[in-house]
Amino acid sequence: MKQFEDTIKSVGGFGIYQRLHLIILWVITGSTAFFQMGNTFYSASADHYCKVYDNQTYVDQSSLKNCTIPYSLGGGDISWDKCQRYDVNVSQGISDEVCSPRSEETINCDQGWVYDKTWYDSTVVFEYNLVCDNGWMRQLSKSIVPLGNLVGVIIFGQLSDIFGRRPIFFITLVLAIVTGVLTSFAQTYAMFVIGQFLLGALPHSLFVTGNVLILEIVSLEYRTMCNAVLHVGFSVCYMLFGVIALLCHGNWRLIQLIAGLSWILFLPSFFFITESPMWLIQKHKYGKAEKVLQTFAKFNKKTLLPGNIFQEDKEAHDKSPAVESEIKERQHTLVDIFRTPRLRFRALIMCFNWFACSFVYYGISLNTDQIGNNPYTTFILAGLVEIPGRLLAWGLLQVIGRRWSLCGFAFVGGLALILSVPPEIEEVSVAIAMVAKLCIAATFTIVYLYAAEIYPTVVRNAGMGMSSMSARVGSIISPYVMLLDVIWAPMPFVVMGVTSMISGLLALLLPETKNKKLPETLREGEFFGTSKAVSLEGESELEDKITNDAHELKPSKLSEAEETSDKTEKSTELGTVNEAYQ
Repeated sequence: MKQFEDTIKSVGGFGIYQRLHLIILWVITGSTAFFQMGNTFYSASADHYCKVYDNQTYVDQSSLKNCTIPYSLGGGDISWDKCQRYDVNVSQGISDEVCSPRSEETINCDQGWVYDKTWYDSTVVFEYNLVCDNGWMRQLSKSIVPLGNLVGVIIFGQLSDIFGRRPIFFITLVLAIVTGVLTSFAQTYAMFVIGQFLLGALPHSLFVTGNVLILEIVSLEYRTMCNAVLHVGFSVCYMLFGVIALLCHGNWRLIQLIAGLSWILFLPSFFFITESPMWLIQKHKYGKAEKVLQTFAKFNKKTLLPGNIFQEDKEAHDKSPAVESEIKERQHTLVDIFRTPRLRFRALIMCFNWFACSFVYYGISLNTDQIGNNPYTTFILAGLVEIPGRLLAWGLLQVIGRRWSLCGFAFVGGLALILSVPPEIEEVSVAIAMVAKLCIAATFTIVYLYAAEIYPTVVRNAGMGMSSMSARVGSIISPYVMLLDVIWAPMPFVVMGVTSMISGLLALLLPETKNKKLPETLREGEFFGTSKAVSLEGESELEDKITNDAHELKPSKLSEAEETSDKTEKSTELGTVNEAYQ
């Protein structure tokens, strides 16, 4: 690791070339919000009631509605039935003779529905009647995107490790353009859902790959900043997407088409964005890595590197295939996290925090049409408040640490979410809901860092992967929580709020990691944050592995592997840390 860190600094740890990369990736990865948040408008609903004749339009109050739609009175308000109508024939017009003698028996909306188009010209709900008995299909269209996130990260994350960051970045970019455009012309609900699944998998995989790429081309002290900047870019494009939806007046096909076509503007970046030199070194492609680093030096106006700077690594790799094979045999897995009680307990708490963050974040983001009267204003505000939330989180992390920052934001955010549902006070309700969104965005920023520091180095990738999967589960089920409003209108927000508050309180059971030496081995991870952790500092890392790890080396191989293990770990440790931030 030291050799690569010194090398990247010598060619410019954050020079002009890396800054241009950051700007380009800031725009491209940020615009994944166009696809990640699209279903807020694509699957938006509105007030509706049964249609009784062709070409009927929505009217809030009319003689026709009074004649054909059942209603009930509660608290002085009229509640019109959305899924039933009276069985009357109004083809000849409305009259007392038609309406007065009607039976009180009702039938289903056999001729479809009419929708209030005050805010949306056309949504998937309107086109395919995803209401009443088909309401679950509307929620499915929202949960299918995070399901695509989960599948996409697993598939393309593995492919980026095999074939490189750059090719996967541009493959997902091109496929997202094609899928986005084709989905805008979907003729059936099934085609729309398939398109949304792919648009969950492809752009999100591009976002993750872009994050990894920028982290692998800058020196260590700039990585945290670059990661934060890319997340702020997502929030900015989040707001921009709300403006696009407003200008399109909620026409889902037009919004989807603009999102797909806009990415064509990013294709020229193919000629500038480079492959990760760290990945090239890990794959022993030393010649290509050297060319990339020389390009960095040239653009950053640094002294060119001497030739064959990786000659020693290449020779060591060519001479020690047997040793590398033995080292691979003792790679740790997800199972190792659950072998010891403290590490297992902390992993479960961390997974619940990731679950809660994603559950609440997407529960709010995909249902801003349920908060306030103007869905576009609320959506744009929800994106705007994320920016100070993310920046505030990074500031507090440096002052009060990880544990209390996570607890505070999660608890306050959950409480605000519960308080955001008072009746008849729209402005106050929206304001409190935005406080909740700010806090939840902040918690997302914190858990990415906190989890990477809690898990020991030997299982950090596995731990972060498990946490990410927990988050995806939360985002998949978040749309369905809105169905609880049939039991009690505020219940969806209460459930999300309580979940967030519980996760915040559980965070207090985690050890503080601010300014602490991070755990490397399983034993250090088990006793991290306890009094025994001090006594472990004098023990050798190799001894800890041999004594405690589930995949220890055989004694006969120890002398052969010991000589090269330090060098191998140095060359891979930096990659491990960067992968942790996926």
